[in-house]
Amino acid sequence: MKLENKNKTKKFNSPIRDVEGAIPWEFDPNATYSETTLNDNWLKLKPDEYHQYRKDWTEIPKNFTPINFPLHLDIETTTYCNLKCPMCPRTQLVEQGKFNENGFITRDQYMKIIDEGTEYNLRSIKLNYLGEPLMHKDIAWQIEYAKKKGVIDVIMNSNGAALNEKNSEALLRAGIDGLFISFDAVNPKDYETQRVGATLGRTIDNLYKFVKLRNEIRPSCQVRVSMVMYDDPKWMEQYKALQVMWKGVVDAVGYSWYTERDEEISGEYDYVSGFHCAQPFHRMFLKNNGNVTICCVDDKDEVIVGNWKEQKLYDIWNGEKYIDIRAKHSSGEYNKIDMCRKCYLPVSIKQPGIKQEKAAE
Repeated sequence: MKLENKNKTKKFNSPIRDVEGAIPWEFDPNATYSETTLNDNWLKLKPDEYHQYRKDWTEIPKNFTPINFPLHLDIETTTYCNLKCPMCPRTQLVEQGKFNENGFITRDQYMKIIDEGTEYNLRSIKLNYLGEPLMHKDIAWQIEYAKKKGVIDVIMNSNGAALNEKNSEALLRAGIDGLFISFDAVNPKDYETQRVGATLGRTIDNLYKFVKLRNEIRPSCQVRVSMVMYDDPKWMEQYKALQVMWKGVVDAVGYSWYTERDEEISGEYDYVSGFHCAQPFHRMFLKNNGNVTICCVDDKDEVIVGNWKEQKLYDIWNGEKYIDIRAKHSSGEYNKIDMCRKCYLPVSIKQPGIKQEKAAE
């Protein structure tokens, strides 16, 4: 399924430019995501170490503070998915015949990652990238293992289609700290066009049951719904409707902009003086195929800094490639990195009045 033209990449008409008198870039460690908070009771239940971690999440990349290991790891536990969402880079790569690394991380591989990470005070993990984490039979064990090893924040994104009551209870008893459900519309037709293979009613039922169990078993677990936003008033209307629909149920509703991954369409953006990205300074992405990348949108593995199956994570983080990337961002030369020139964040402006997230994306 192809996206209609009206859902193509958001082109920002931003006043931020590298000219005299330009509006300065305001650093945001969560610049790829916007959120409206509906309830923060979960946050009041978090331990002090969590709040220190969230402070570090902002301050370390803002101040270019060197650390010997990332605060957060995104771990692609599987590349399998039960849906075919048209805006997803996985779906697009499959359609192009460019997605071949289907697989599941093994227990030994996972333990190797967590054991090394917690040796260096790893604070947070997210258990997915292009796959659906509920497709992995070990998902509850993965959460439990990380929590027992001392990881403060164990979170995951999910489309919610397989979030049955049995899975929900298993995740919560394992110690999950955050569940972020992709949920794009209150209109069944729009939802099922965006989340191909899922049905609106079933996902609603699944999420309601999860929240009910969350309230009983692990009230400190944050629950939010997230959607993909397009440059069309229709989708902002859906976002506002989601806030009404889920008020009193979930903790937050958020969105991220759809960005075109087709190089013939996406092109490059203007250079913005003062911009630097937070991601190379506090998180690292471990792909199922072994590649380690620096960015949440590097689905094509354009900037590979190492291989976690063959190298120590410490050595990758402190390697020459990663050091050079951080140096370019800290010196205002992010535009010397090919992939970074294609990123819309430097020229983006947040929608007014949107509160920012309190957990890793």
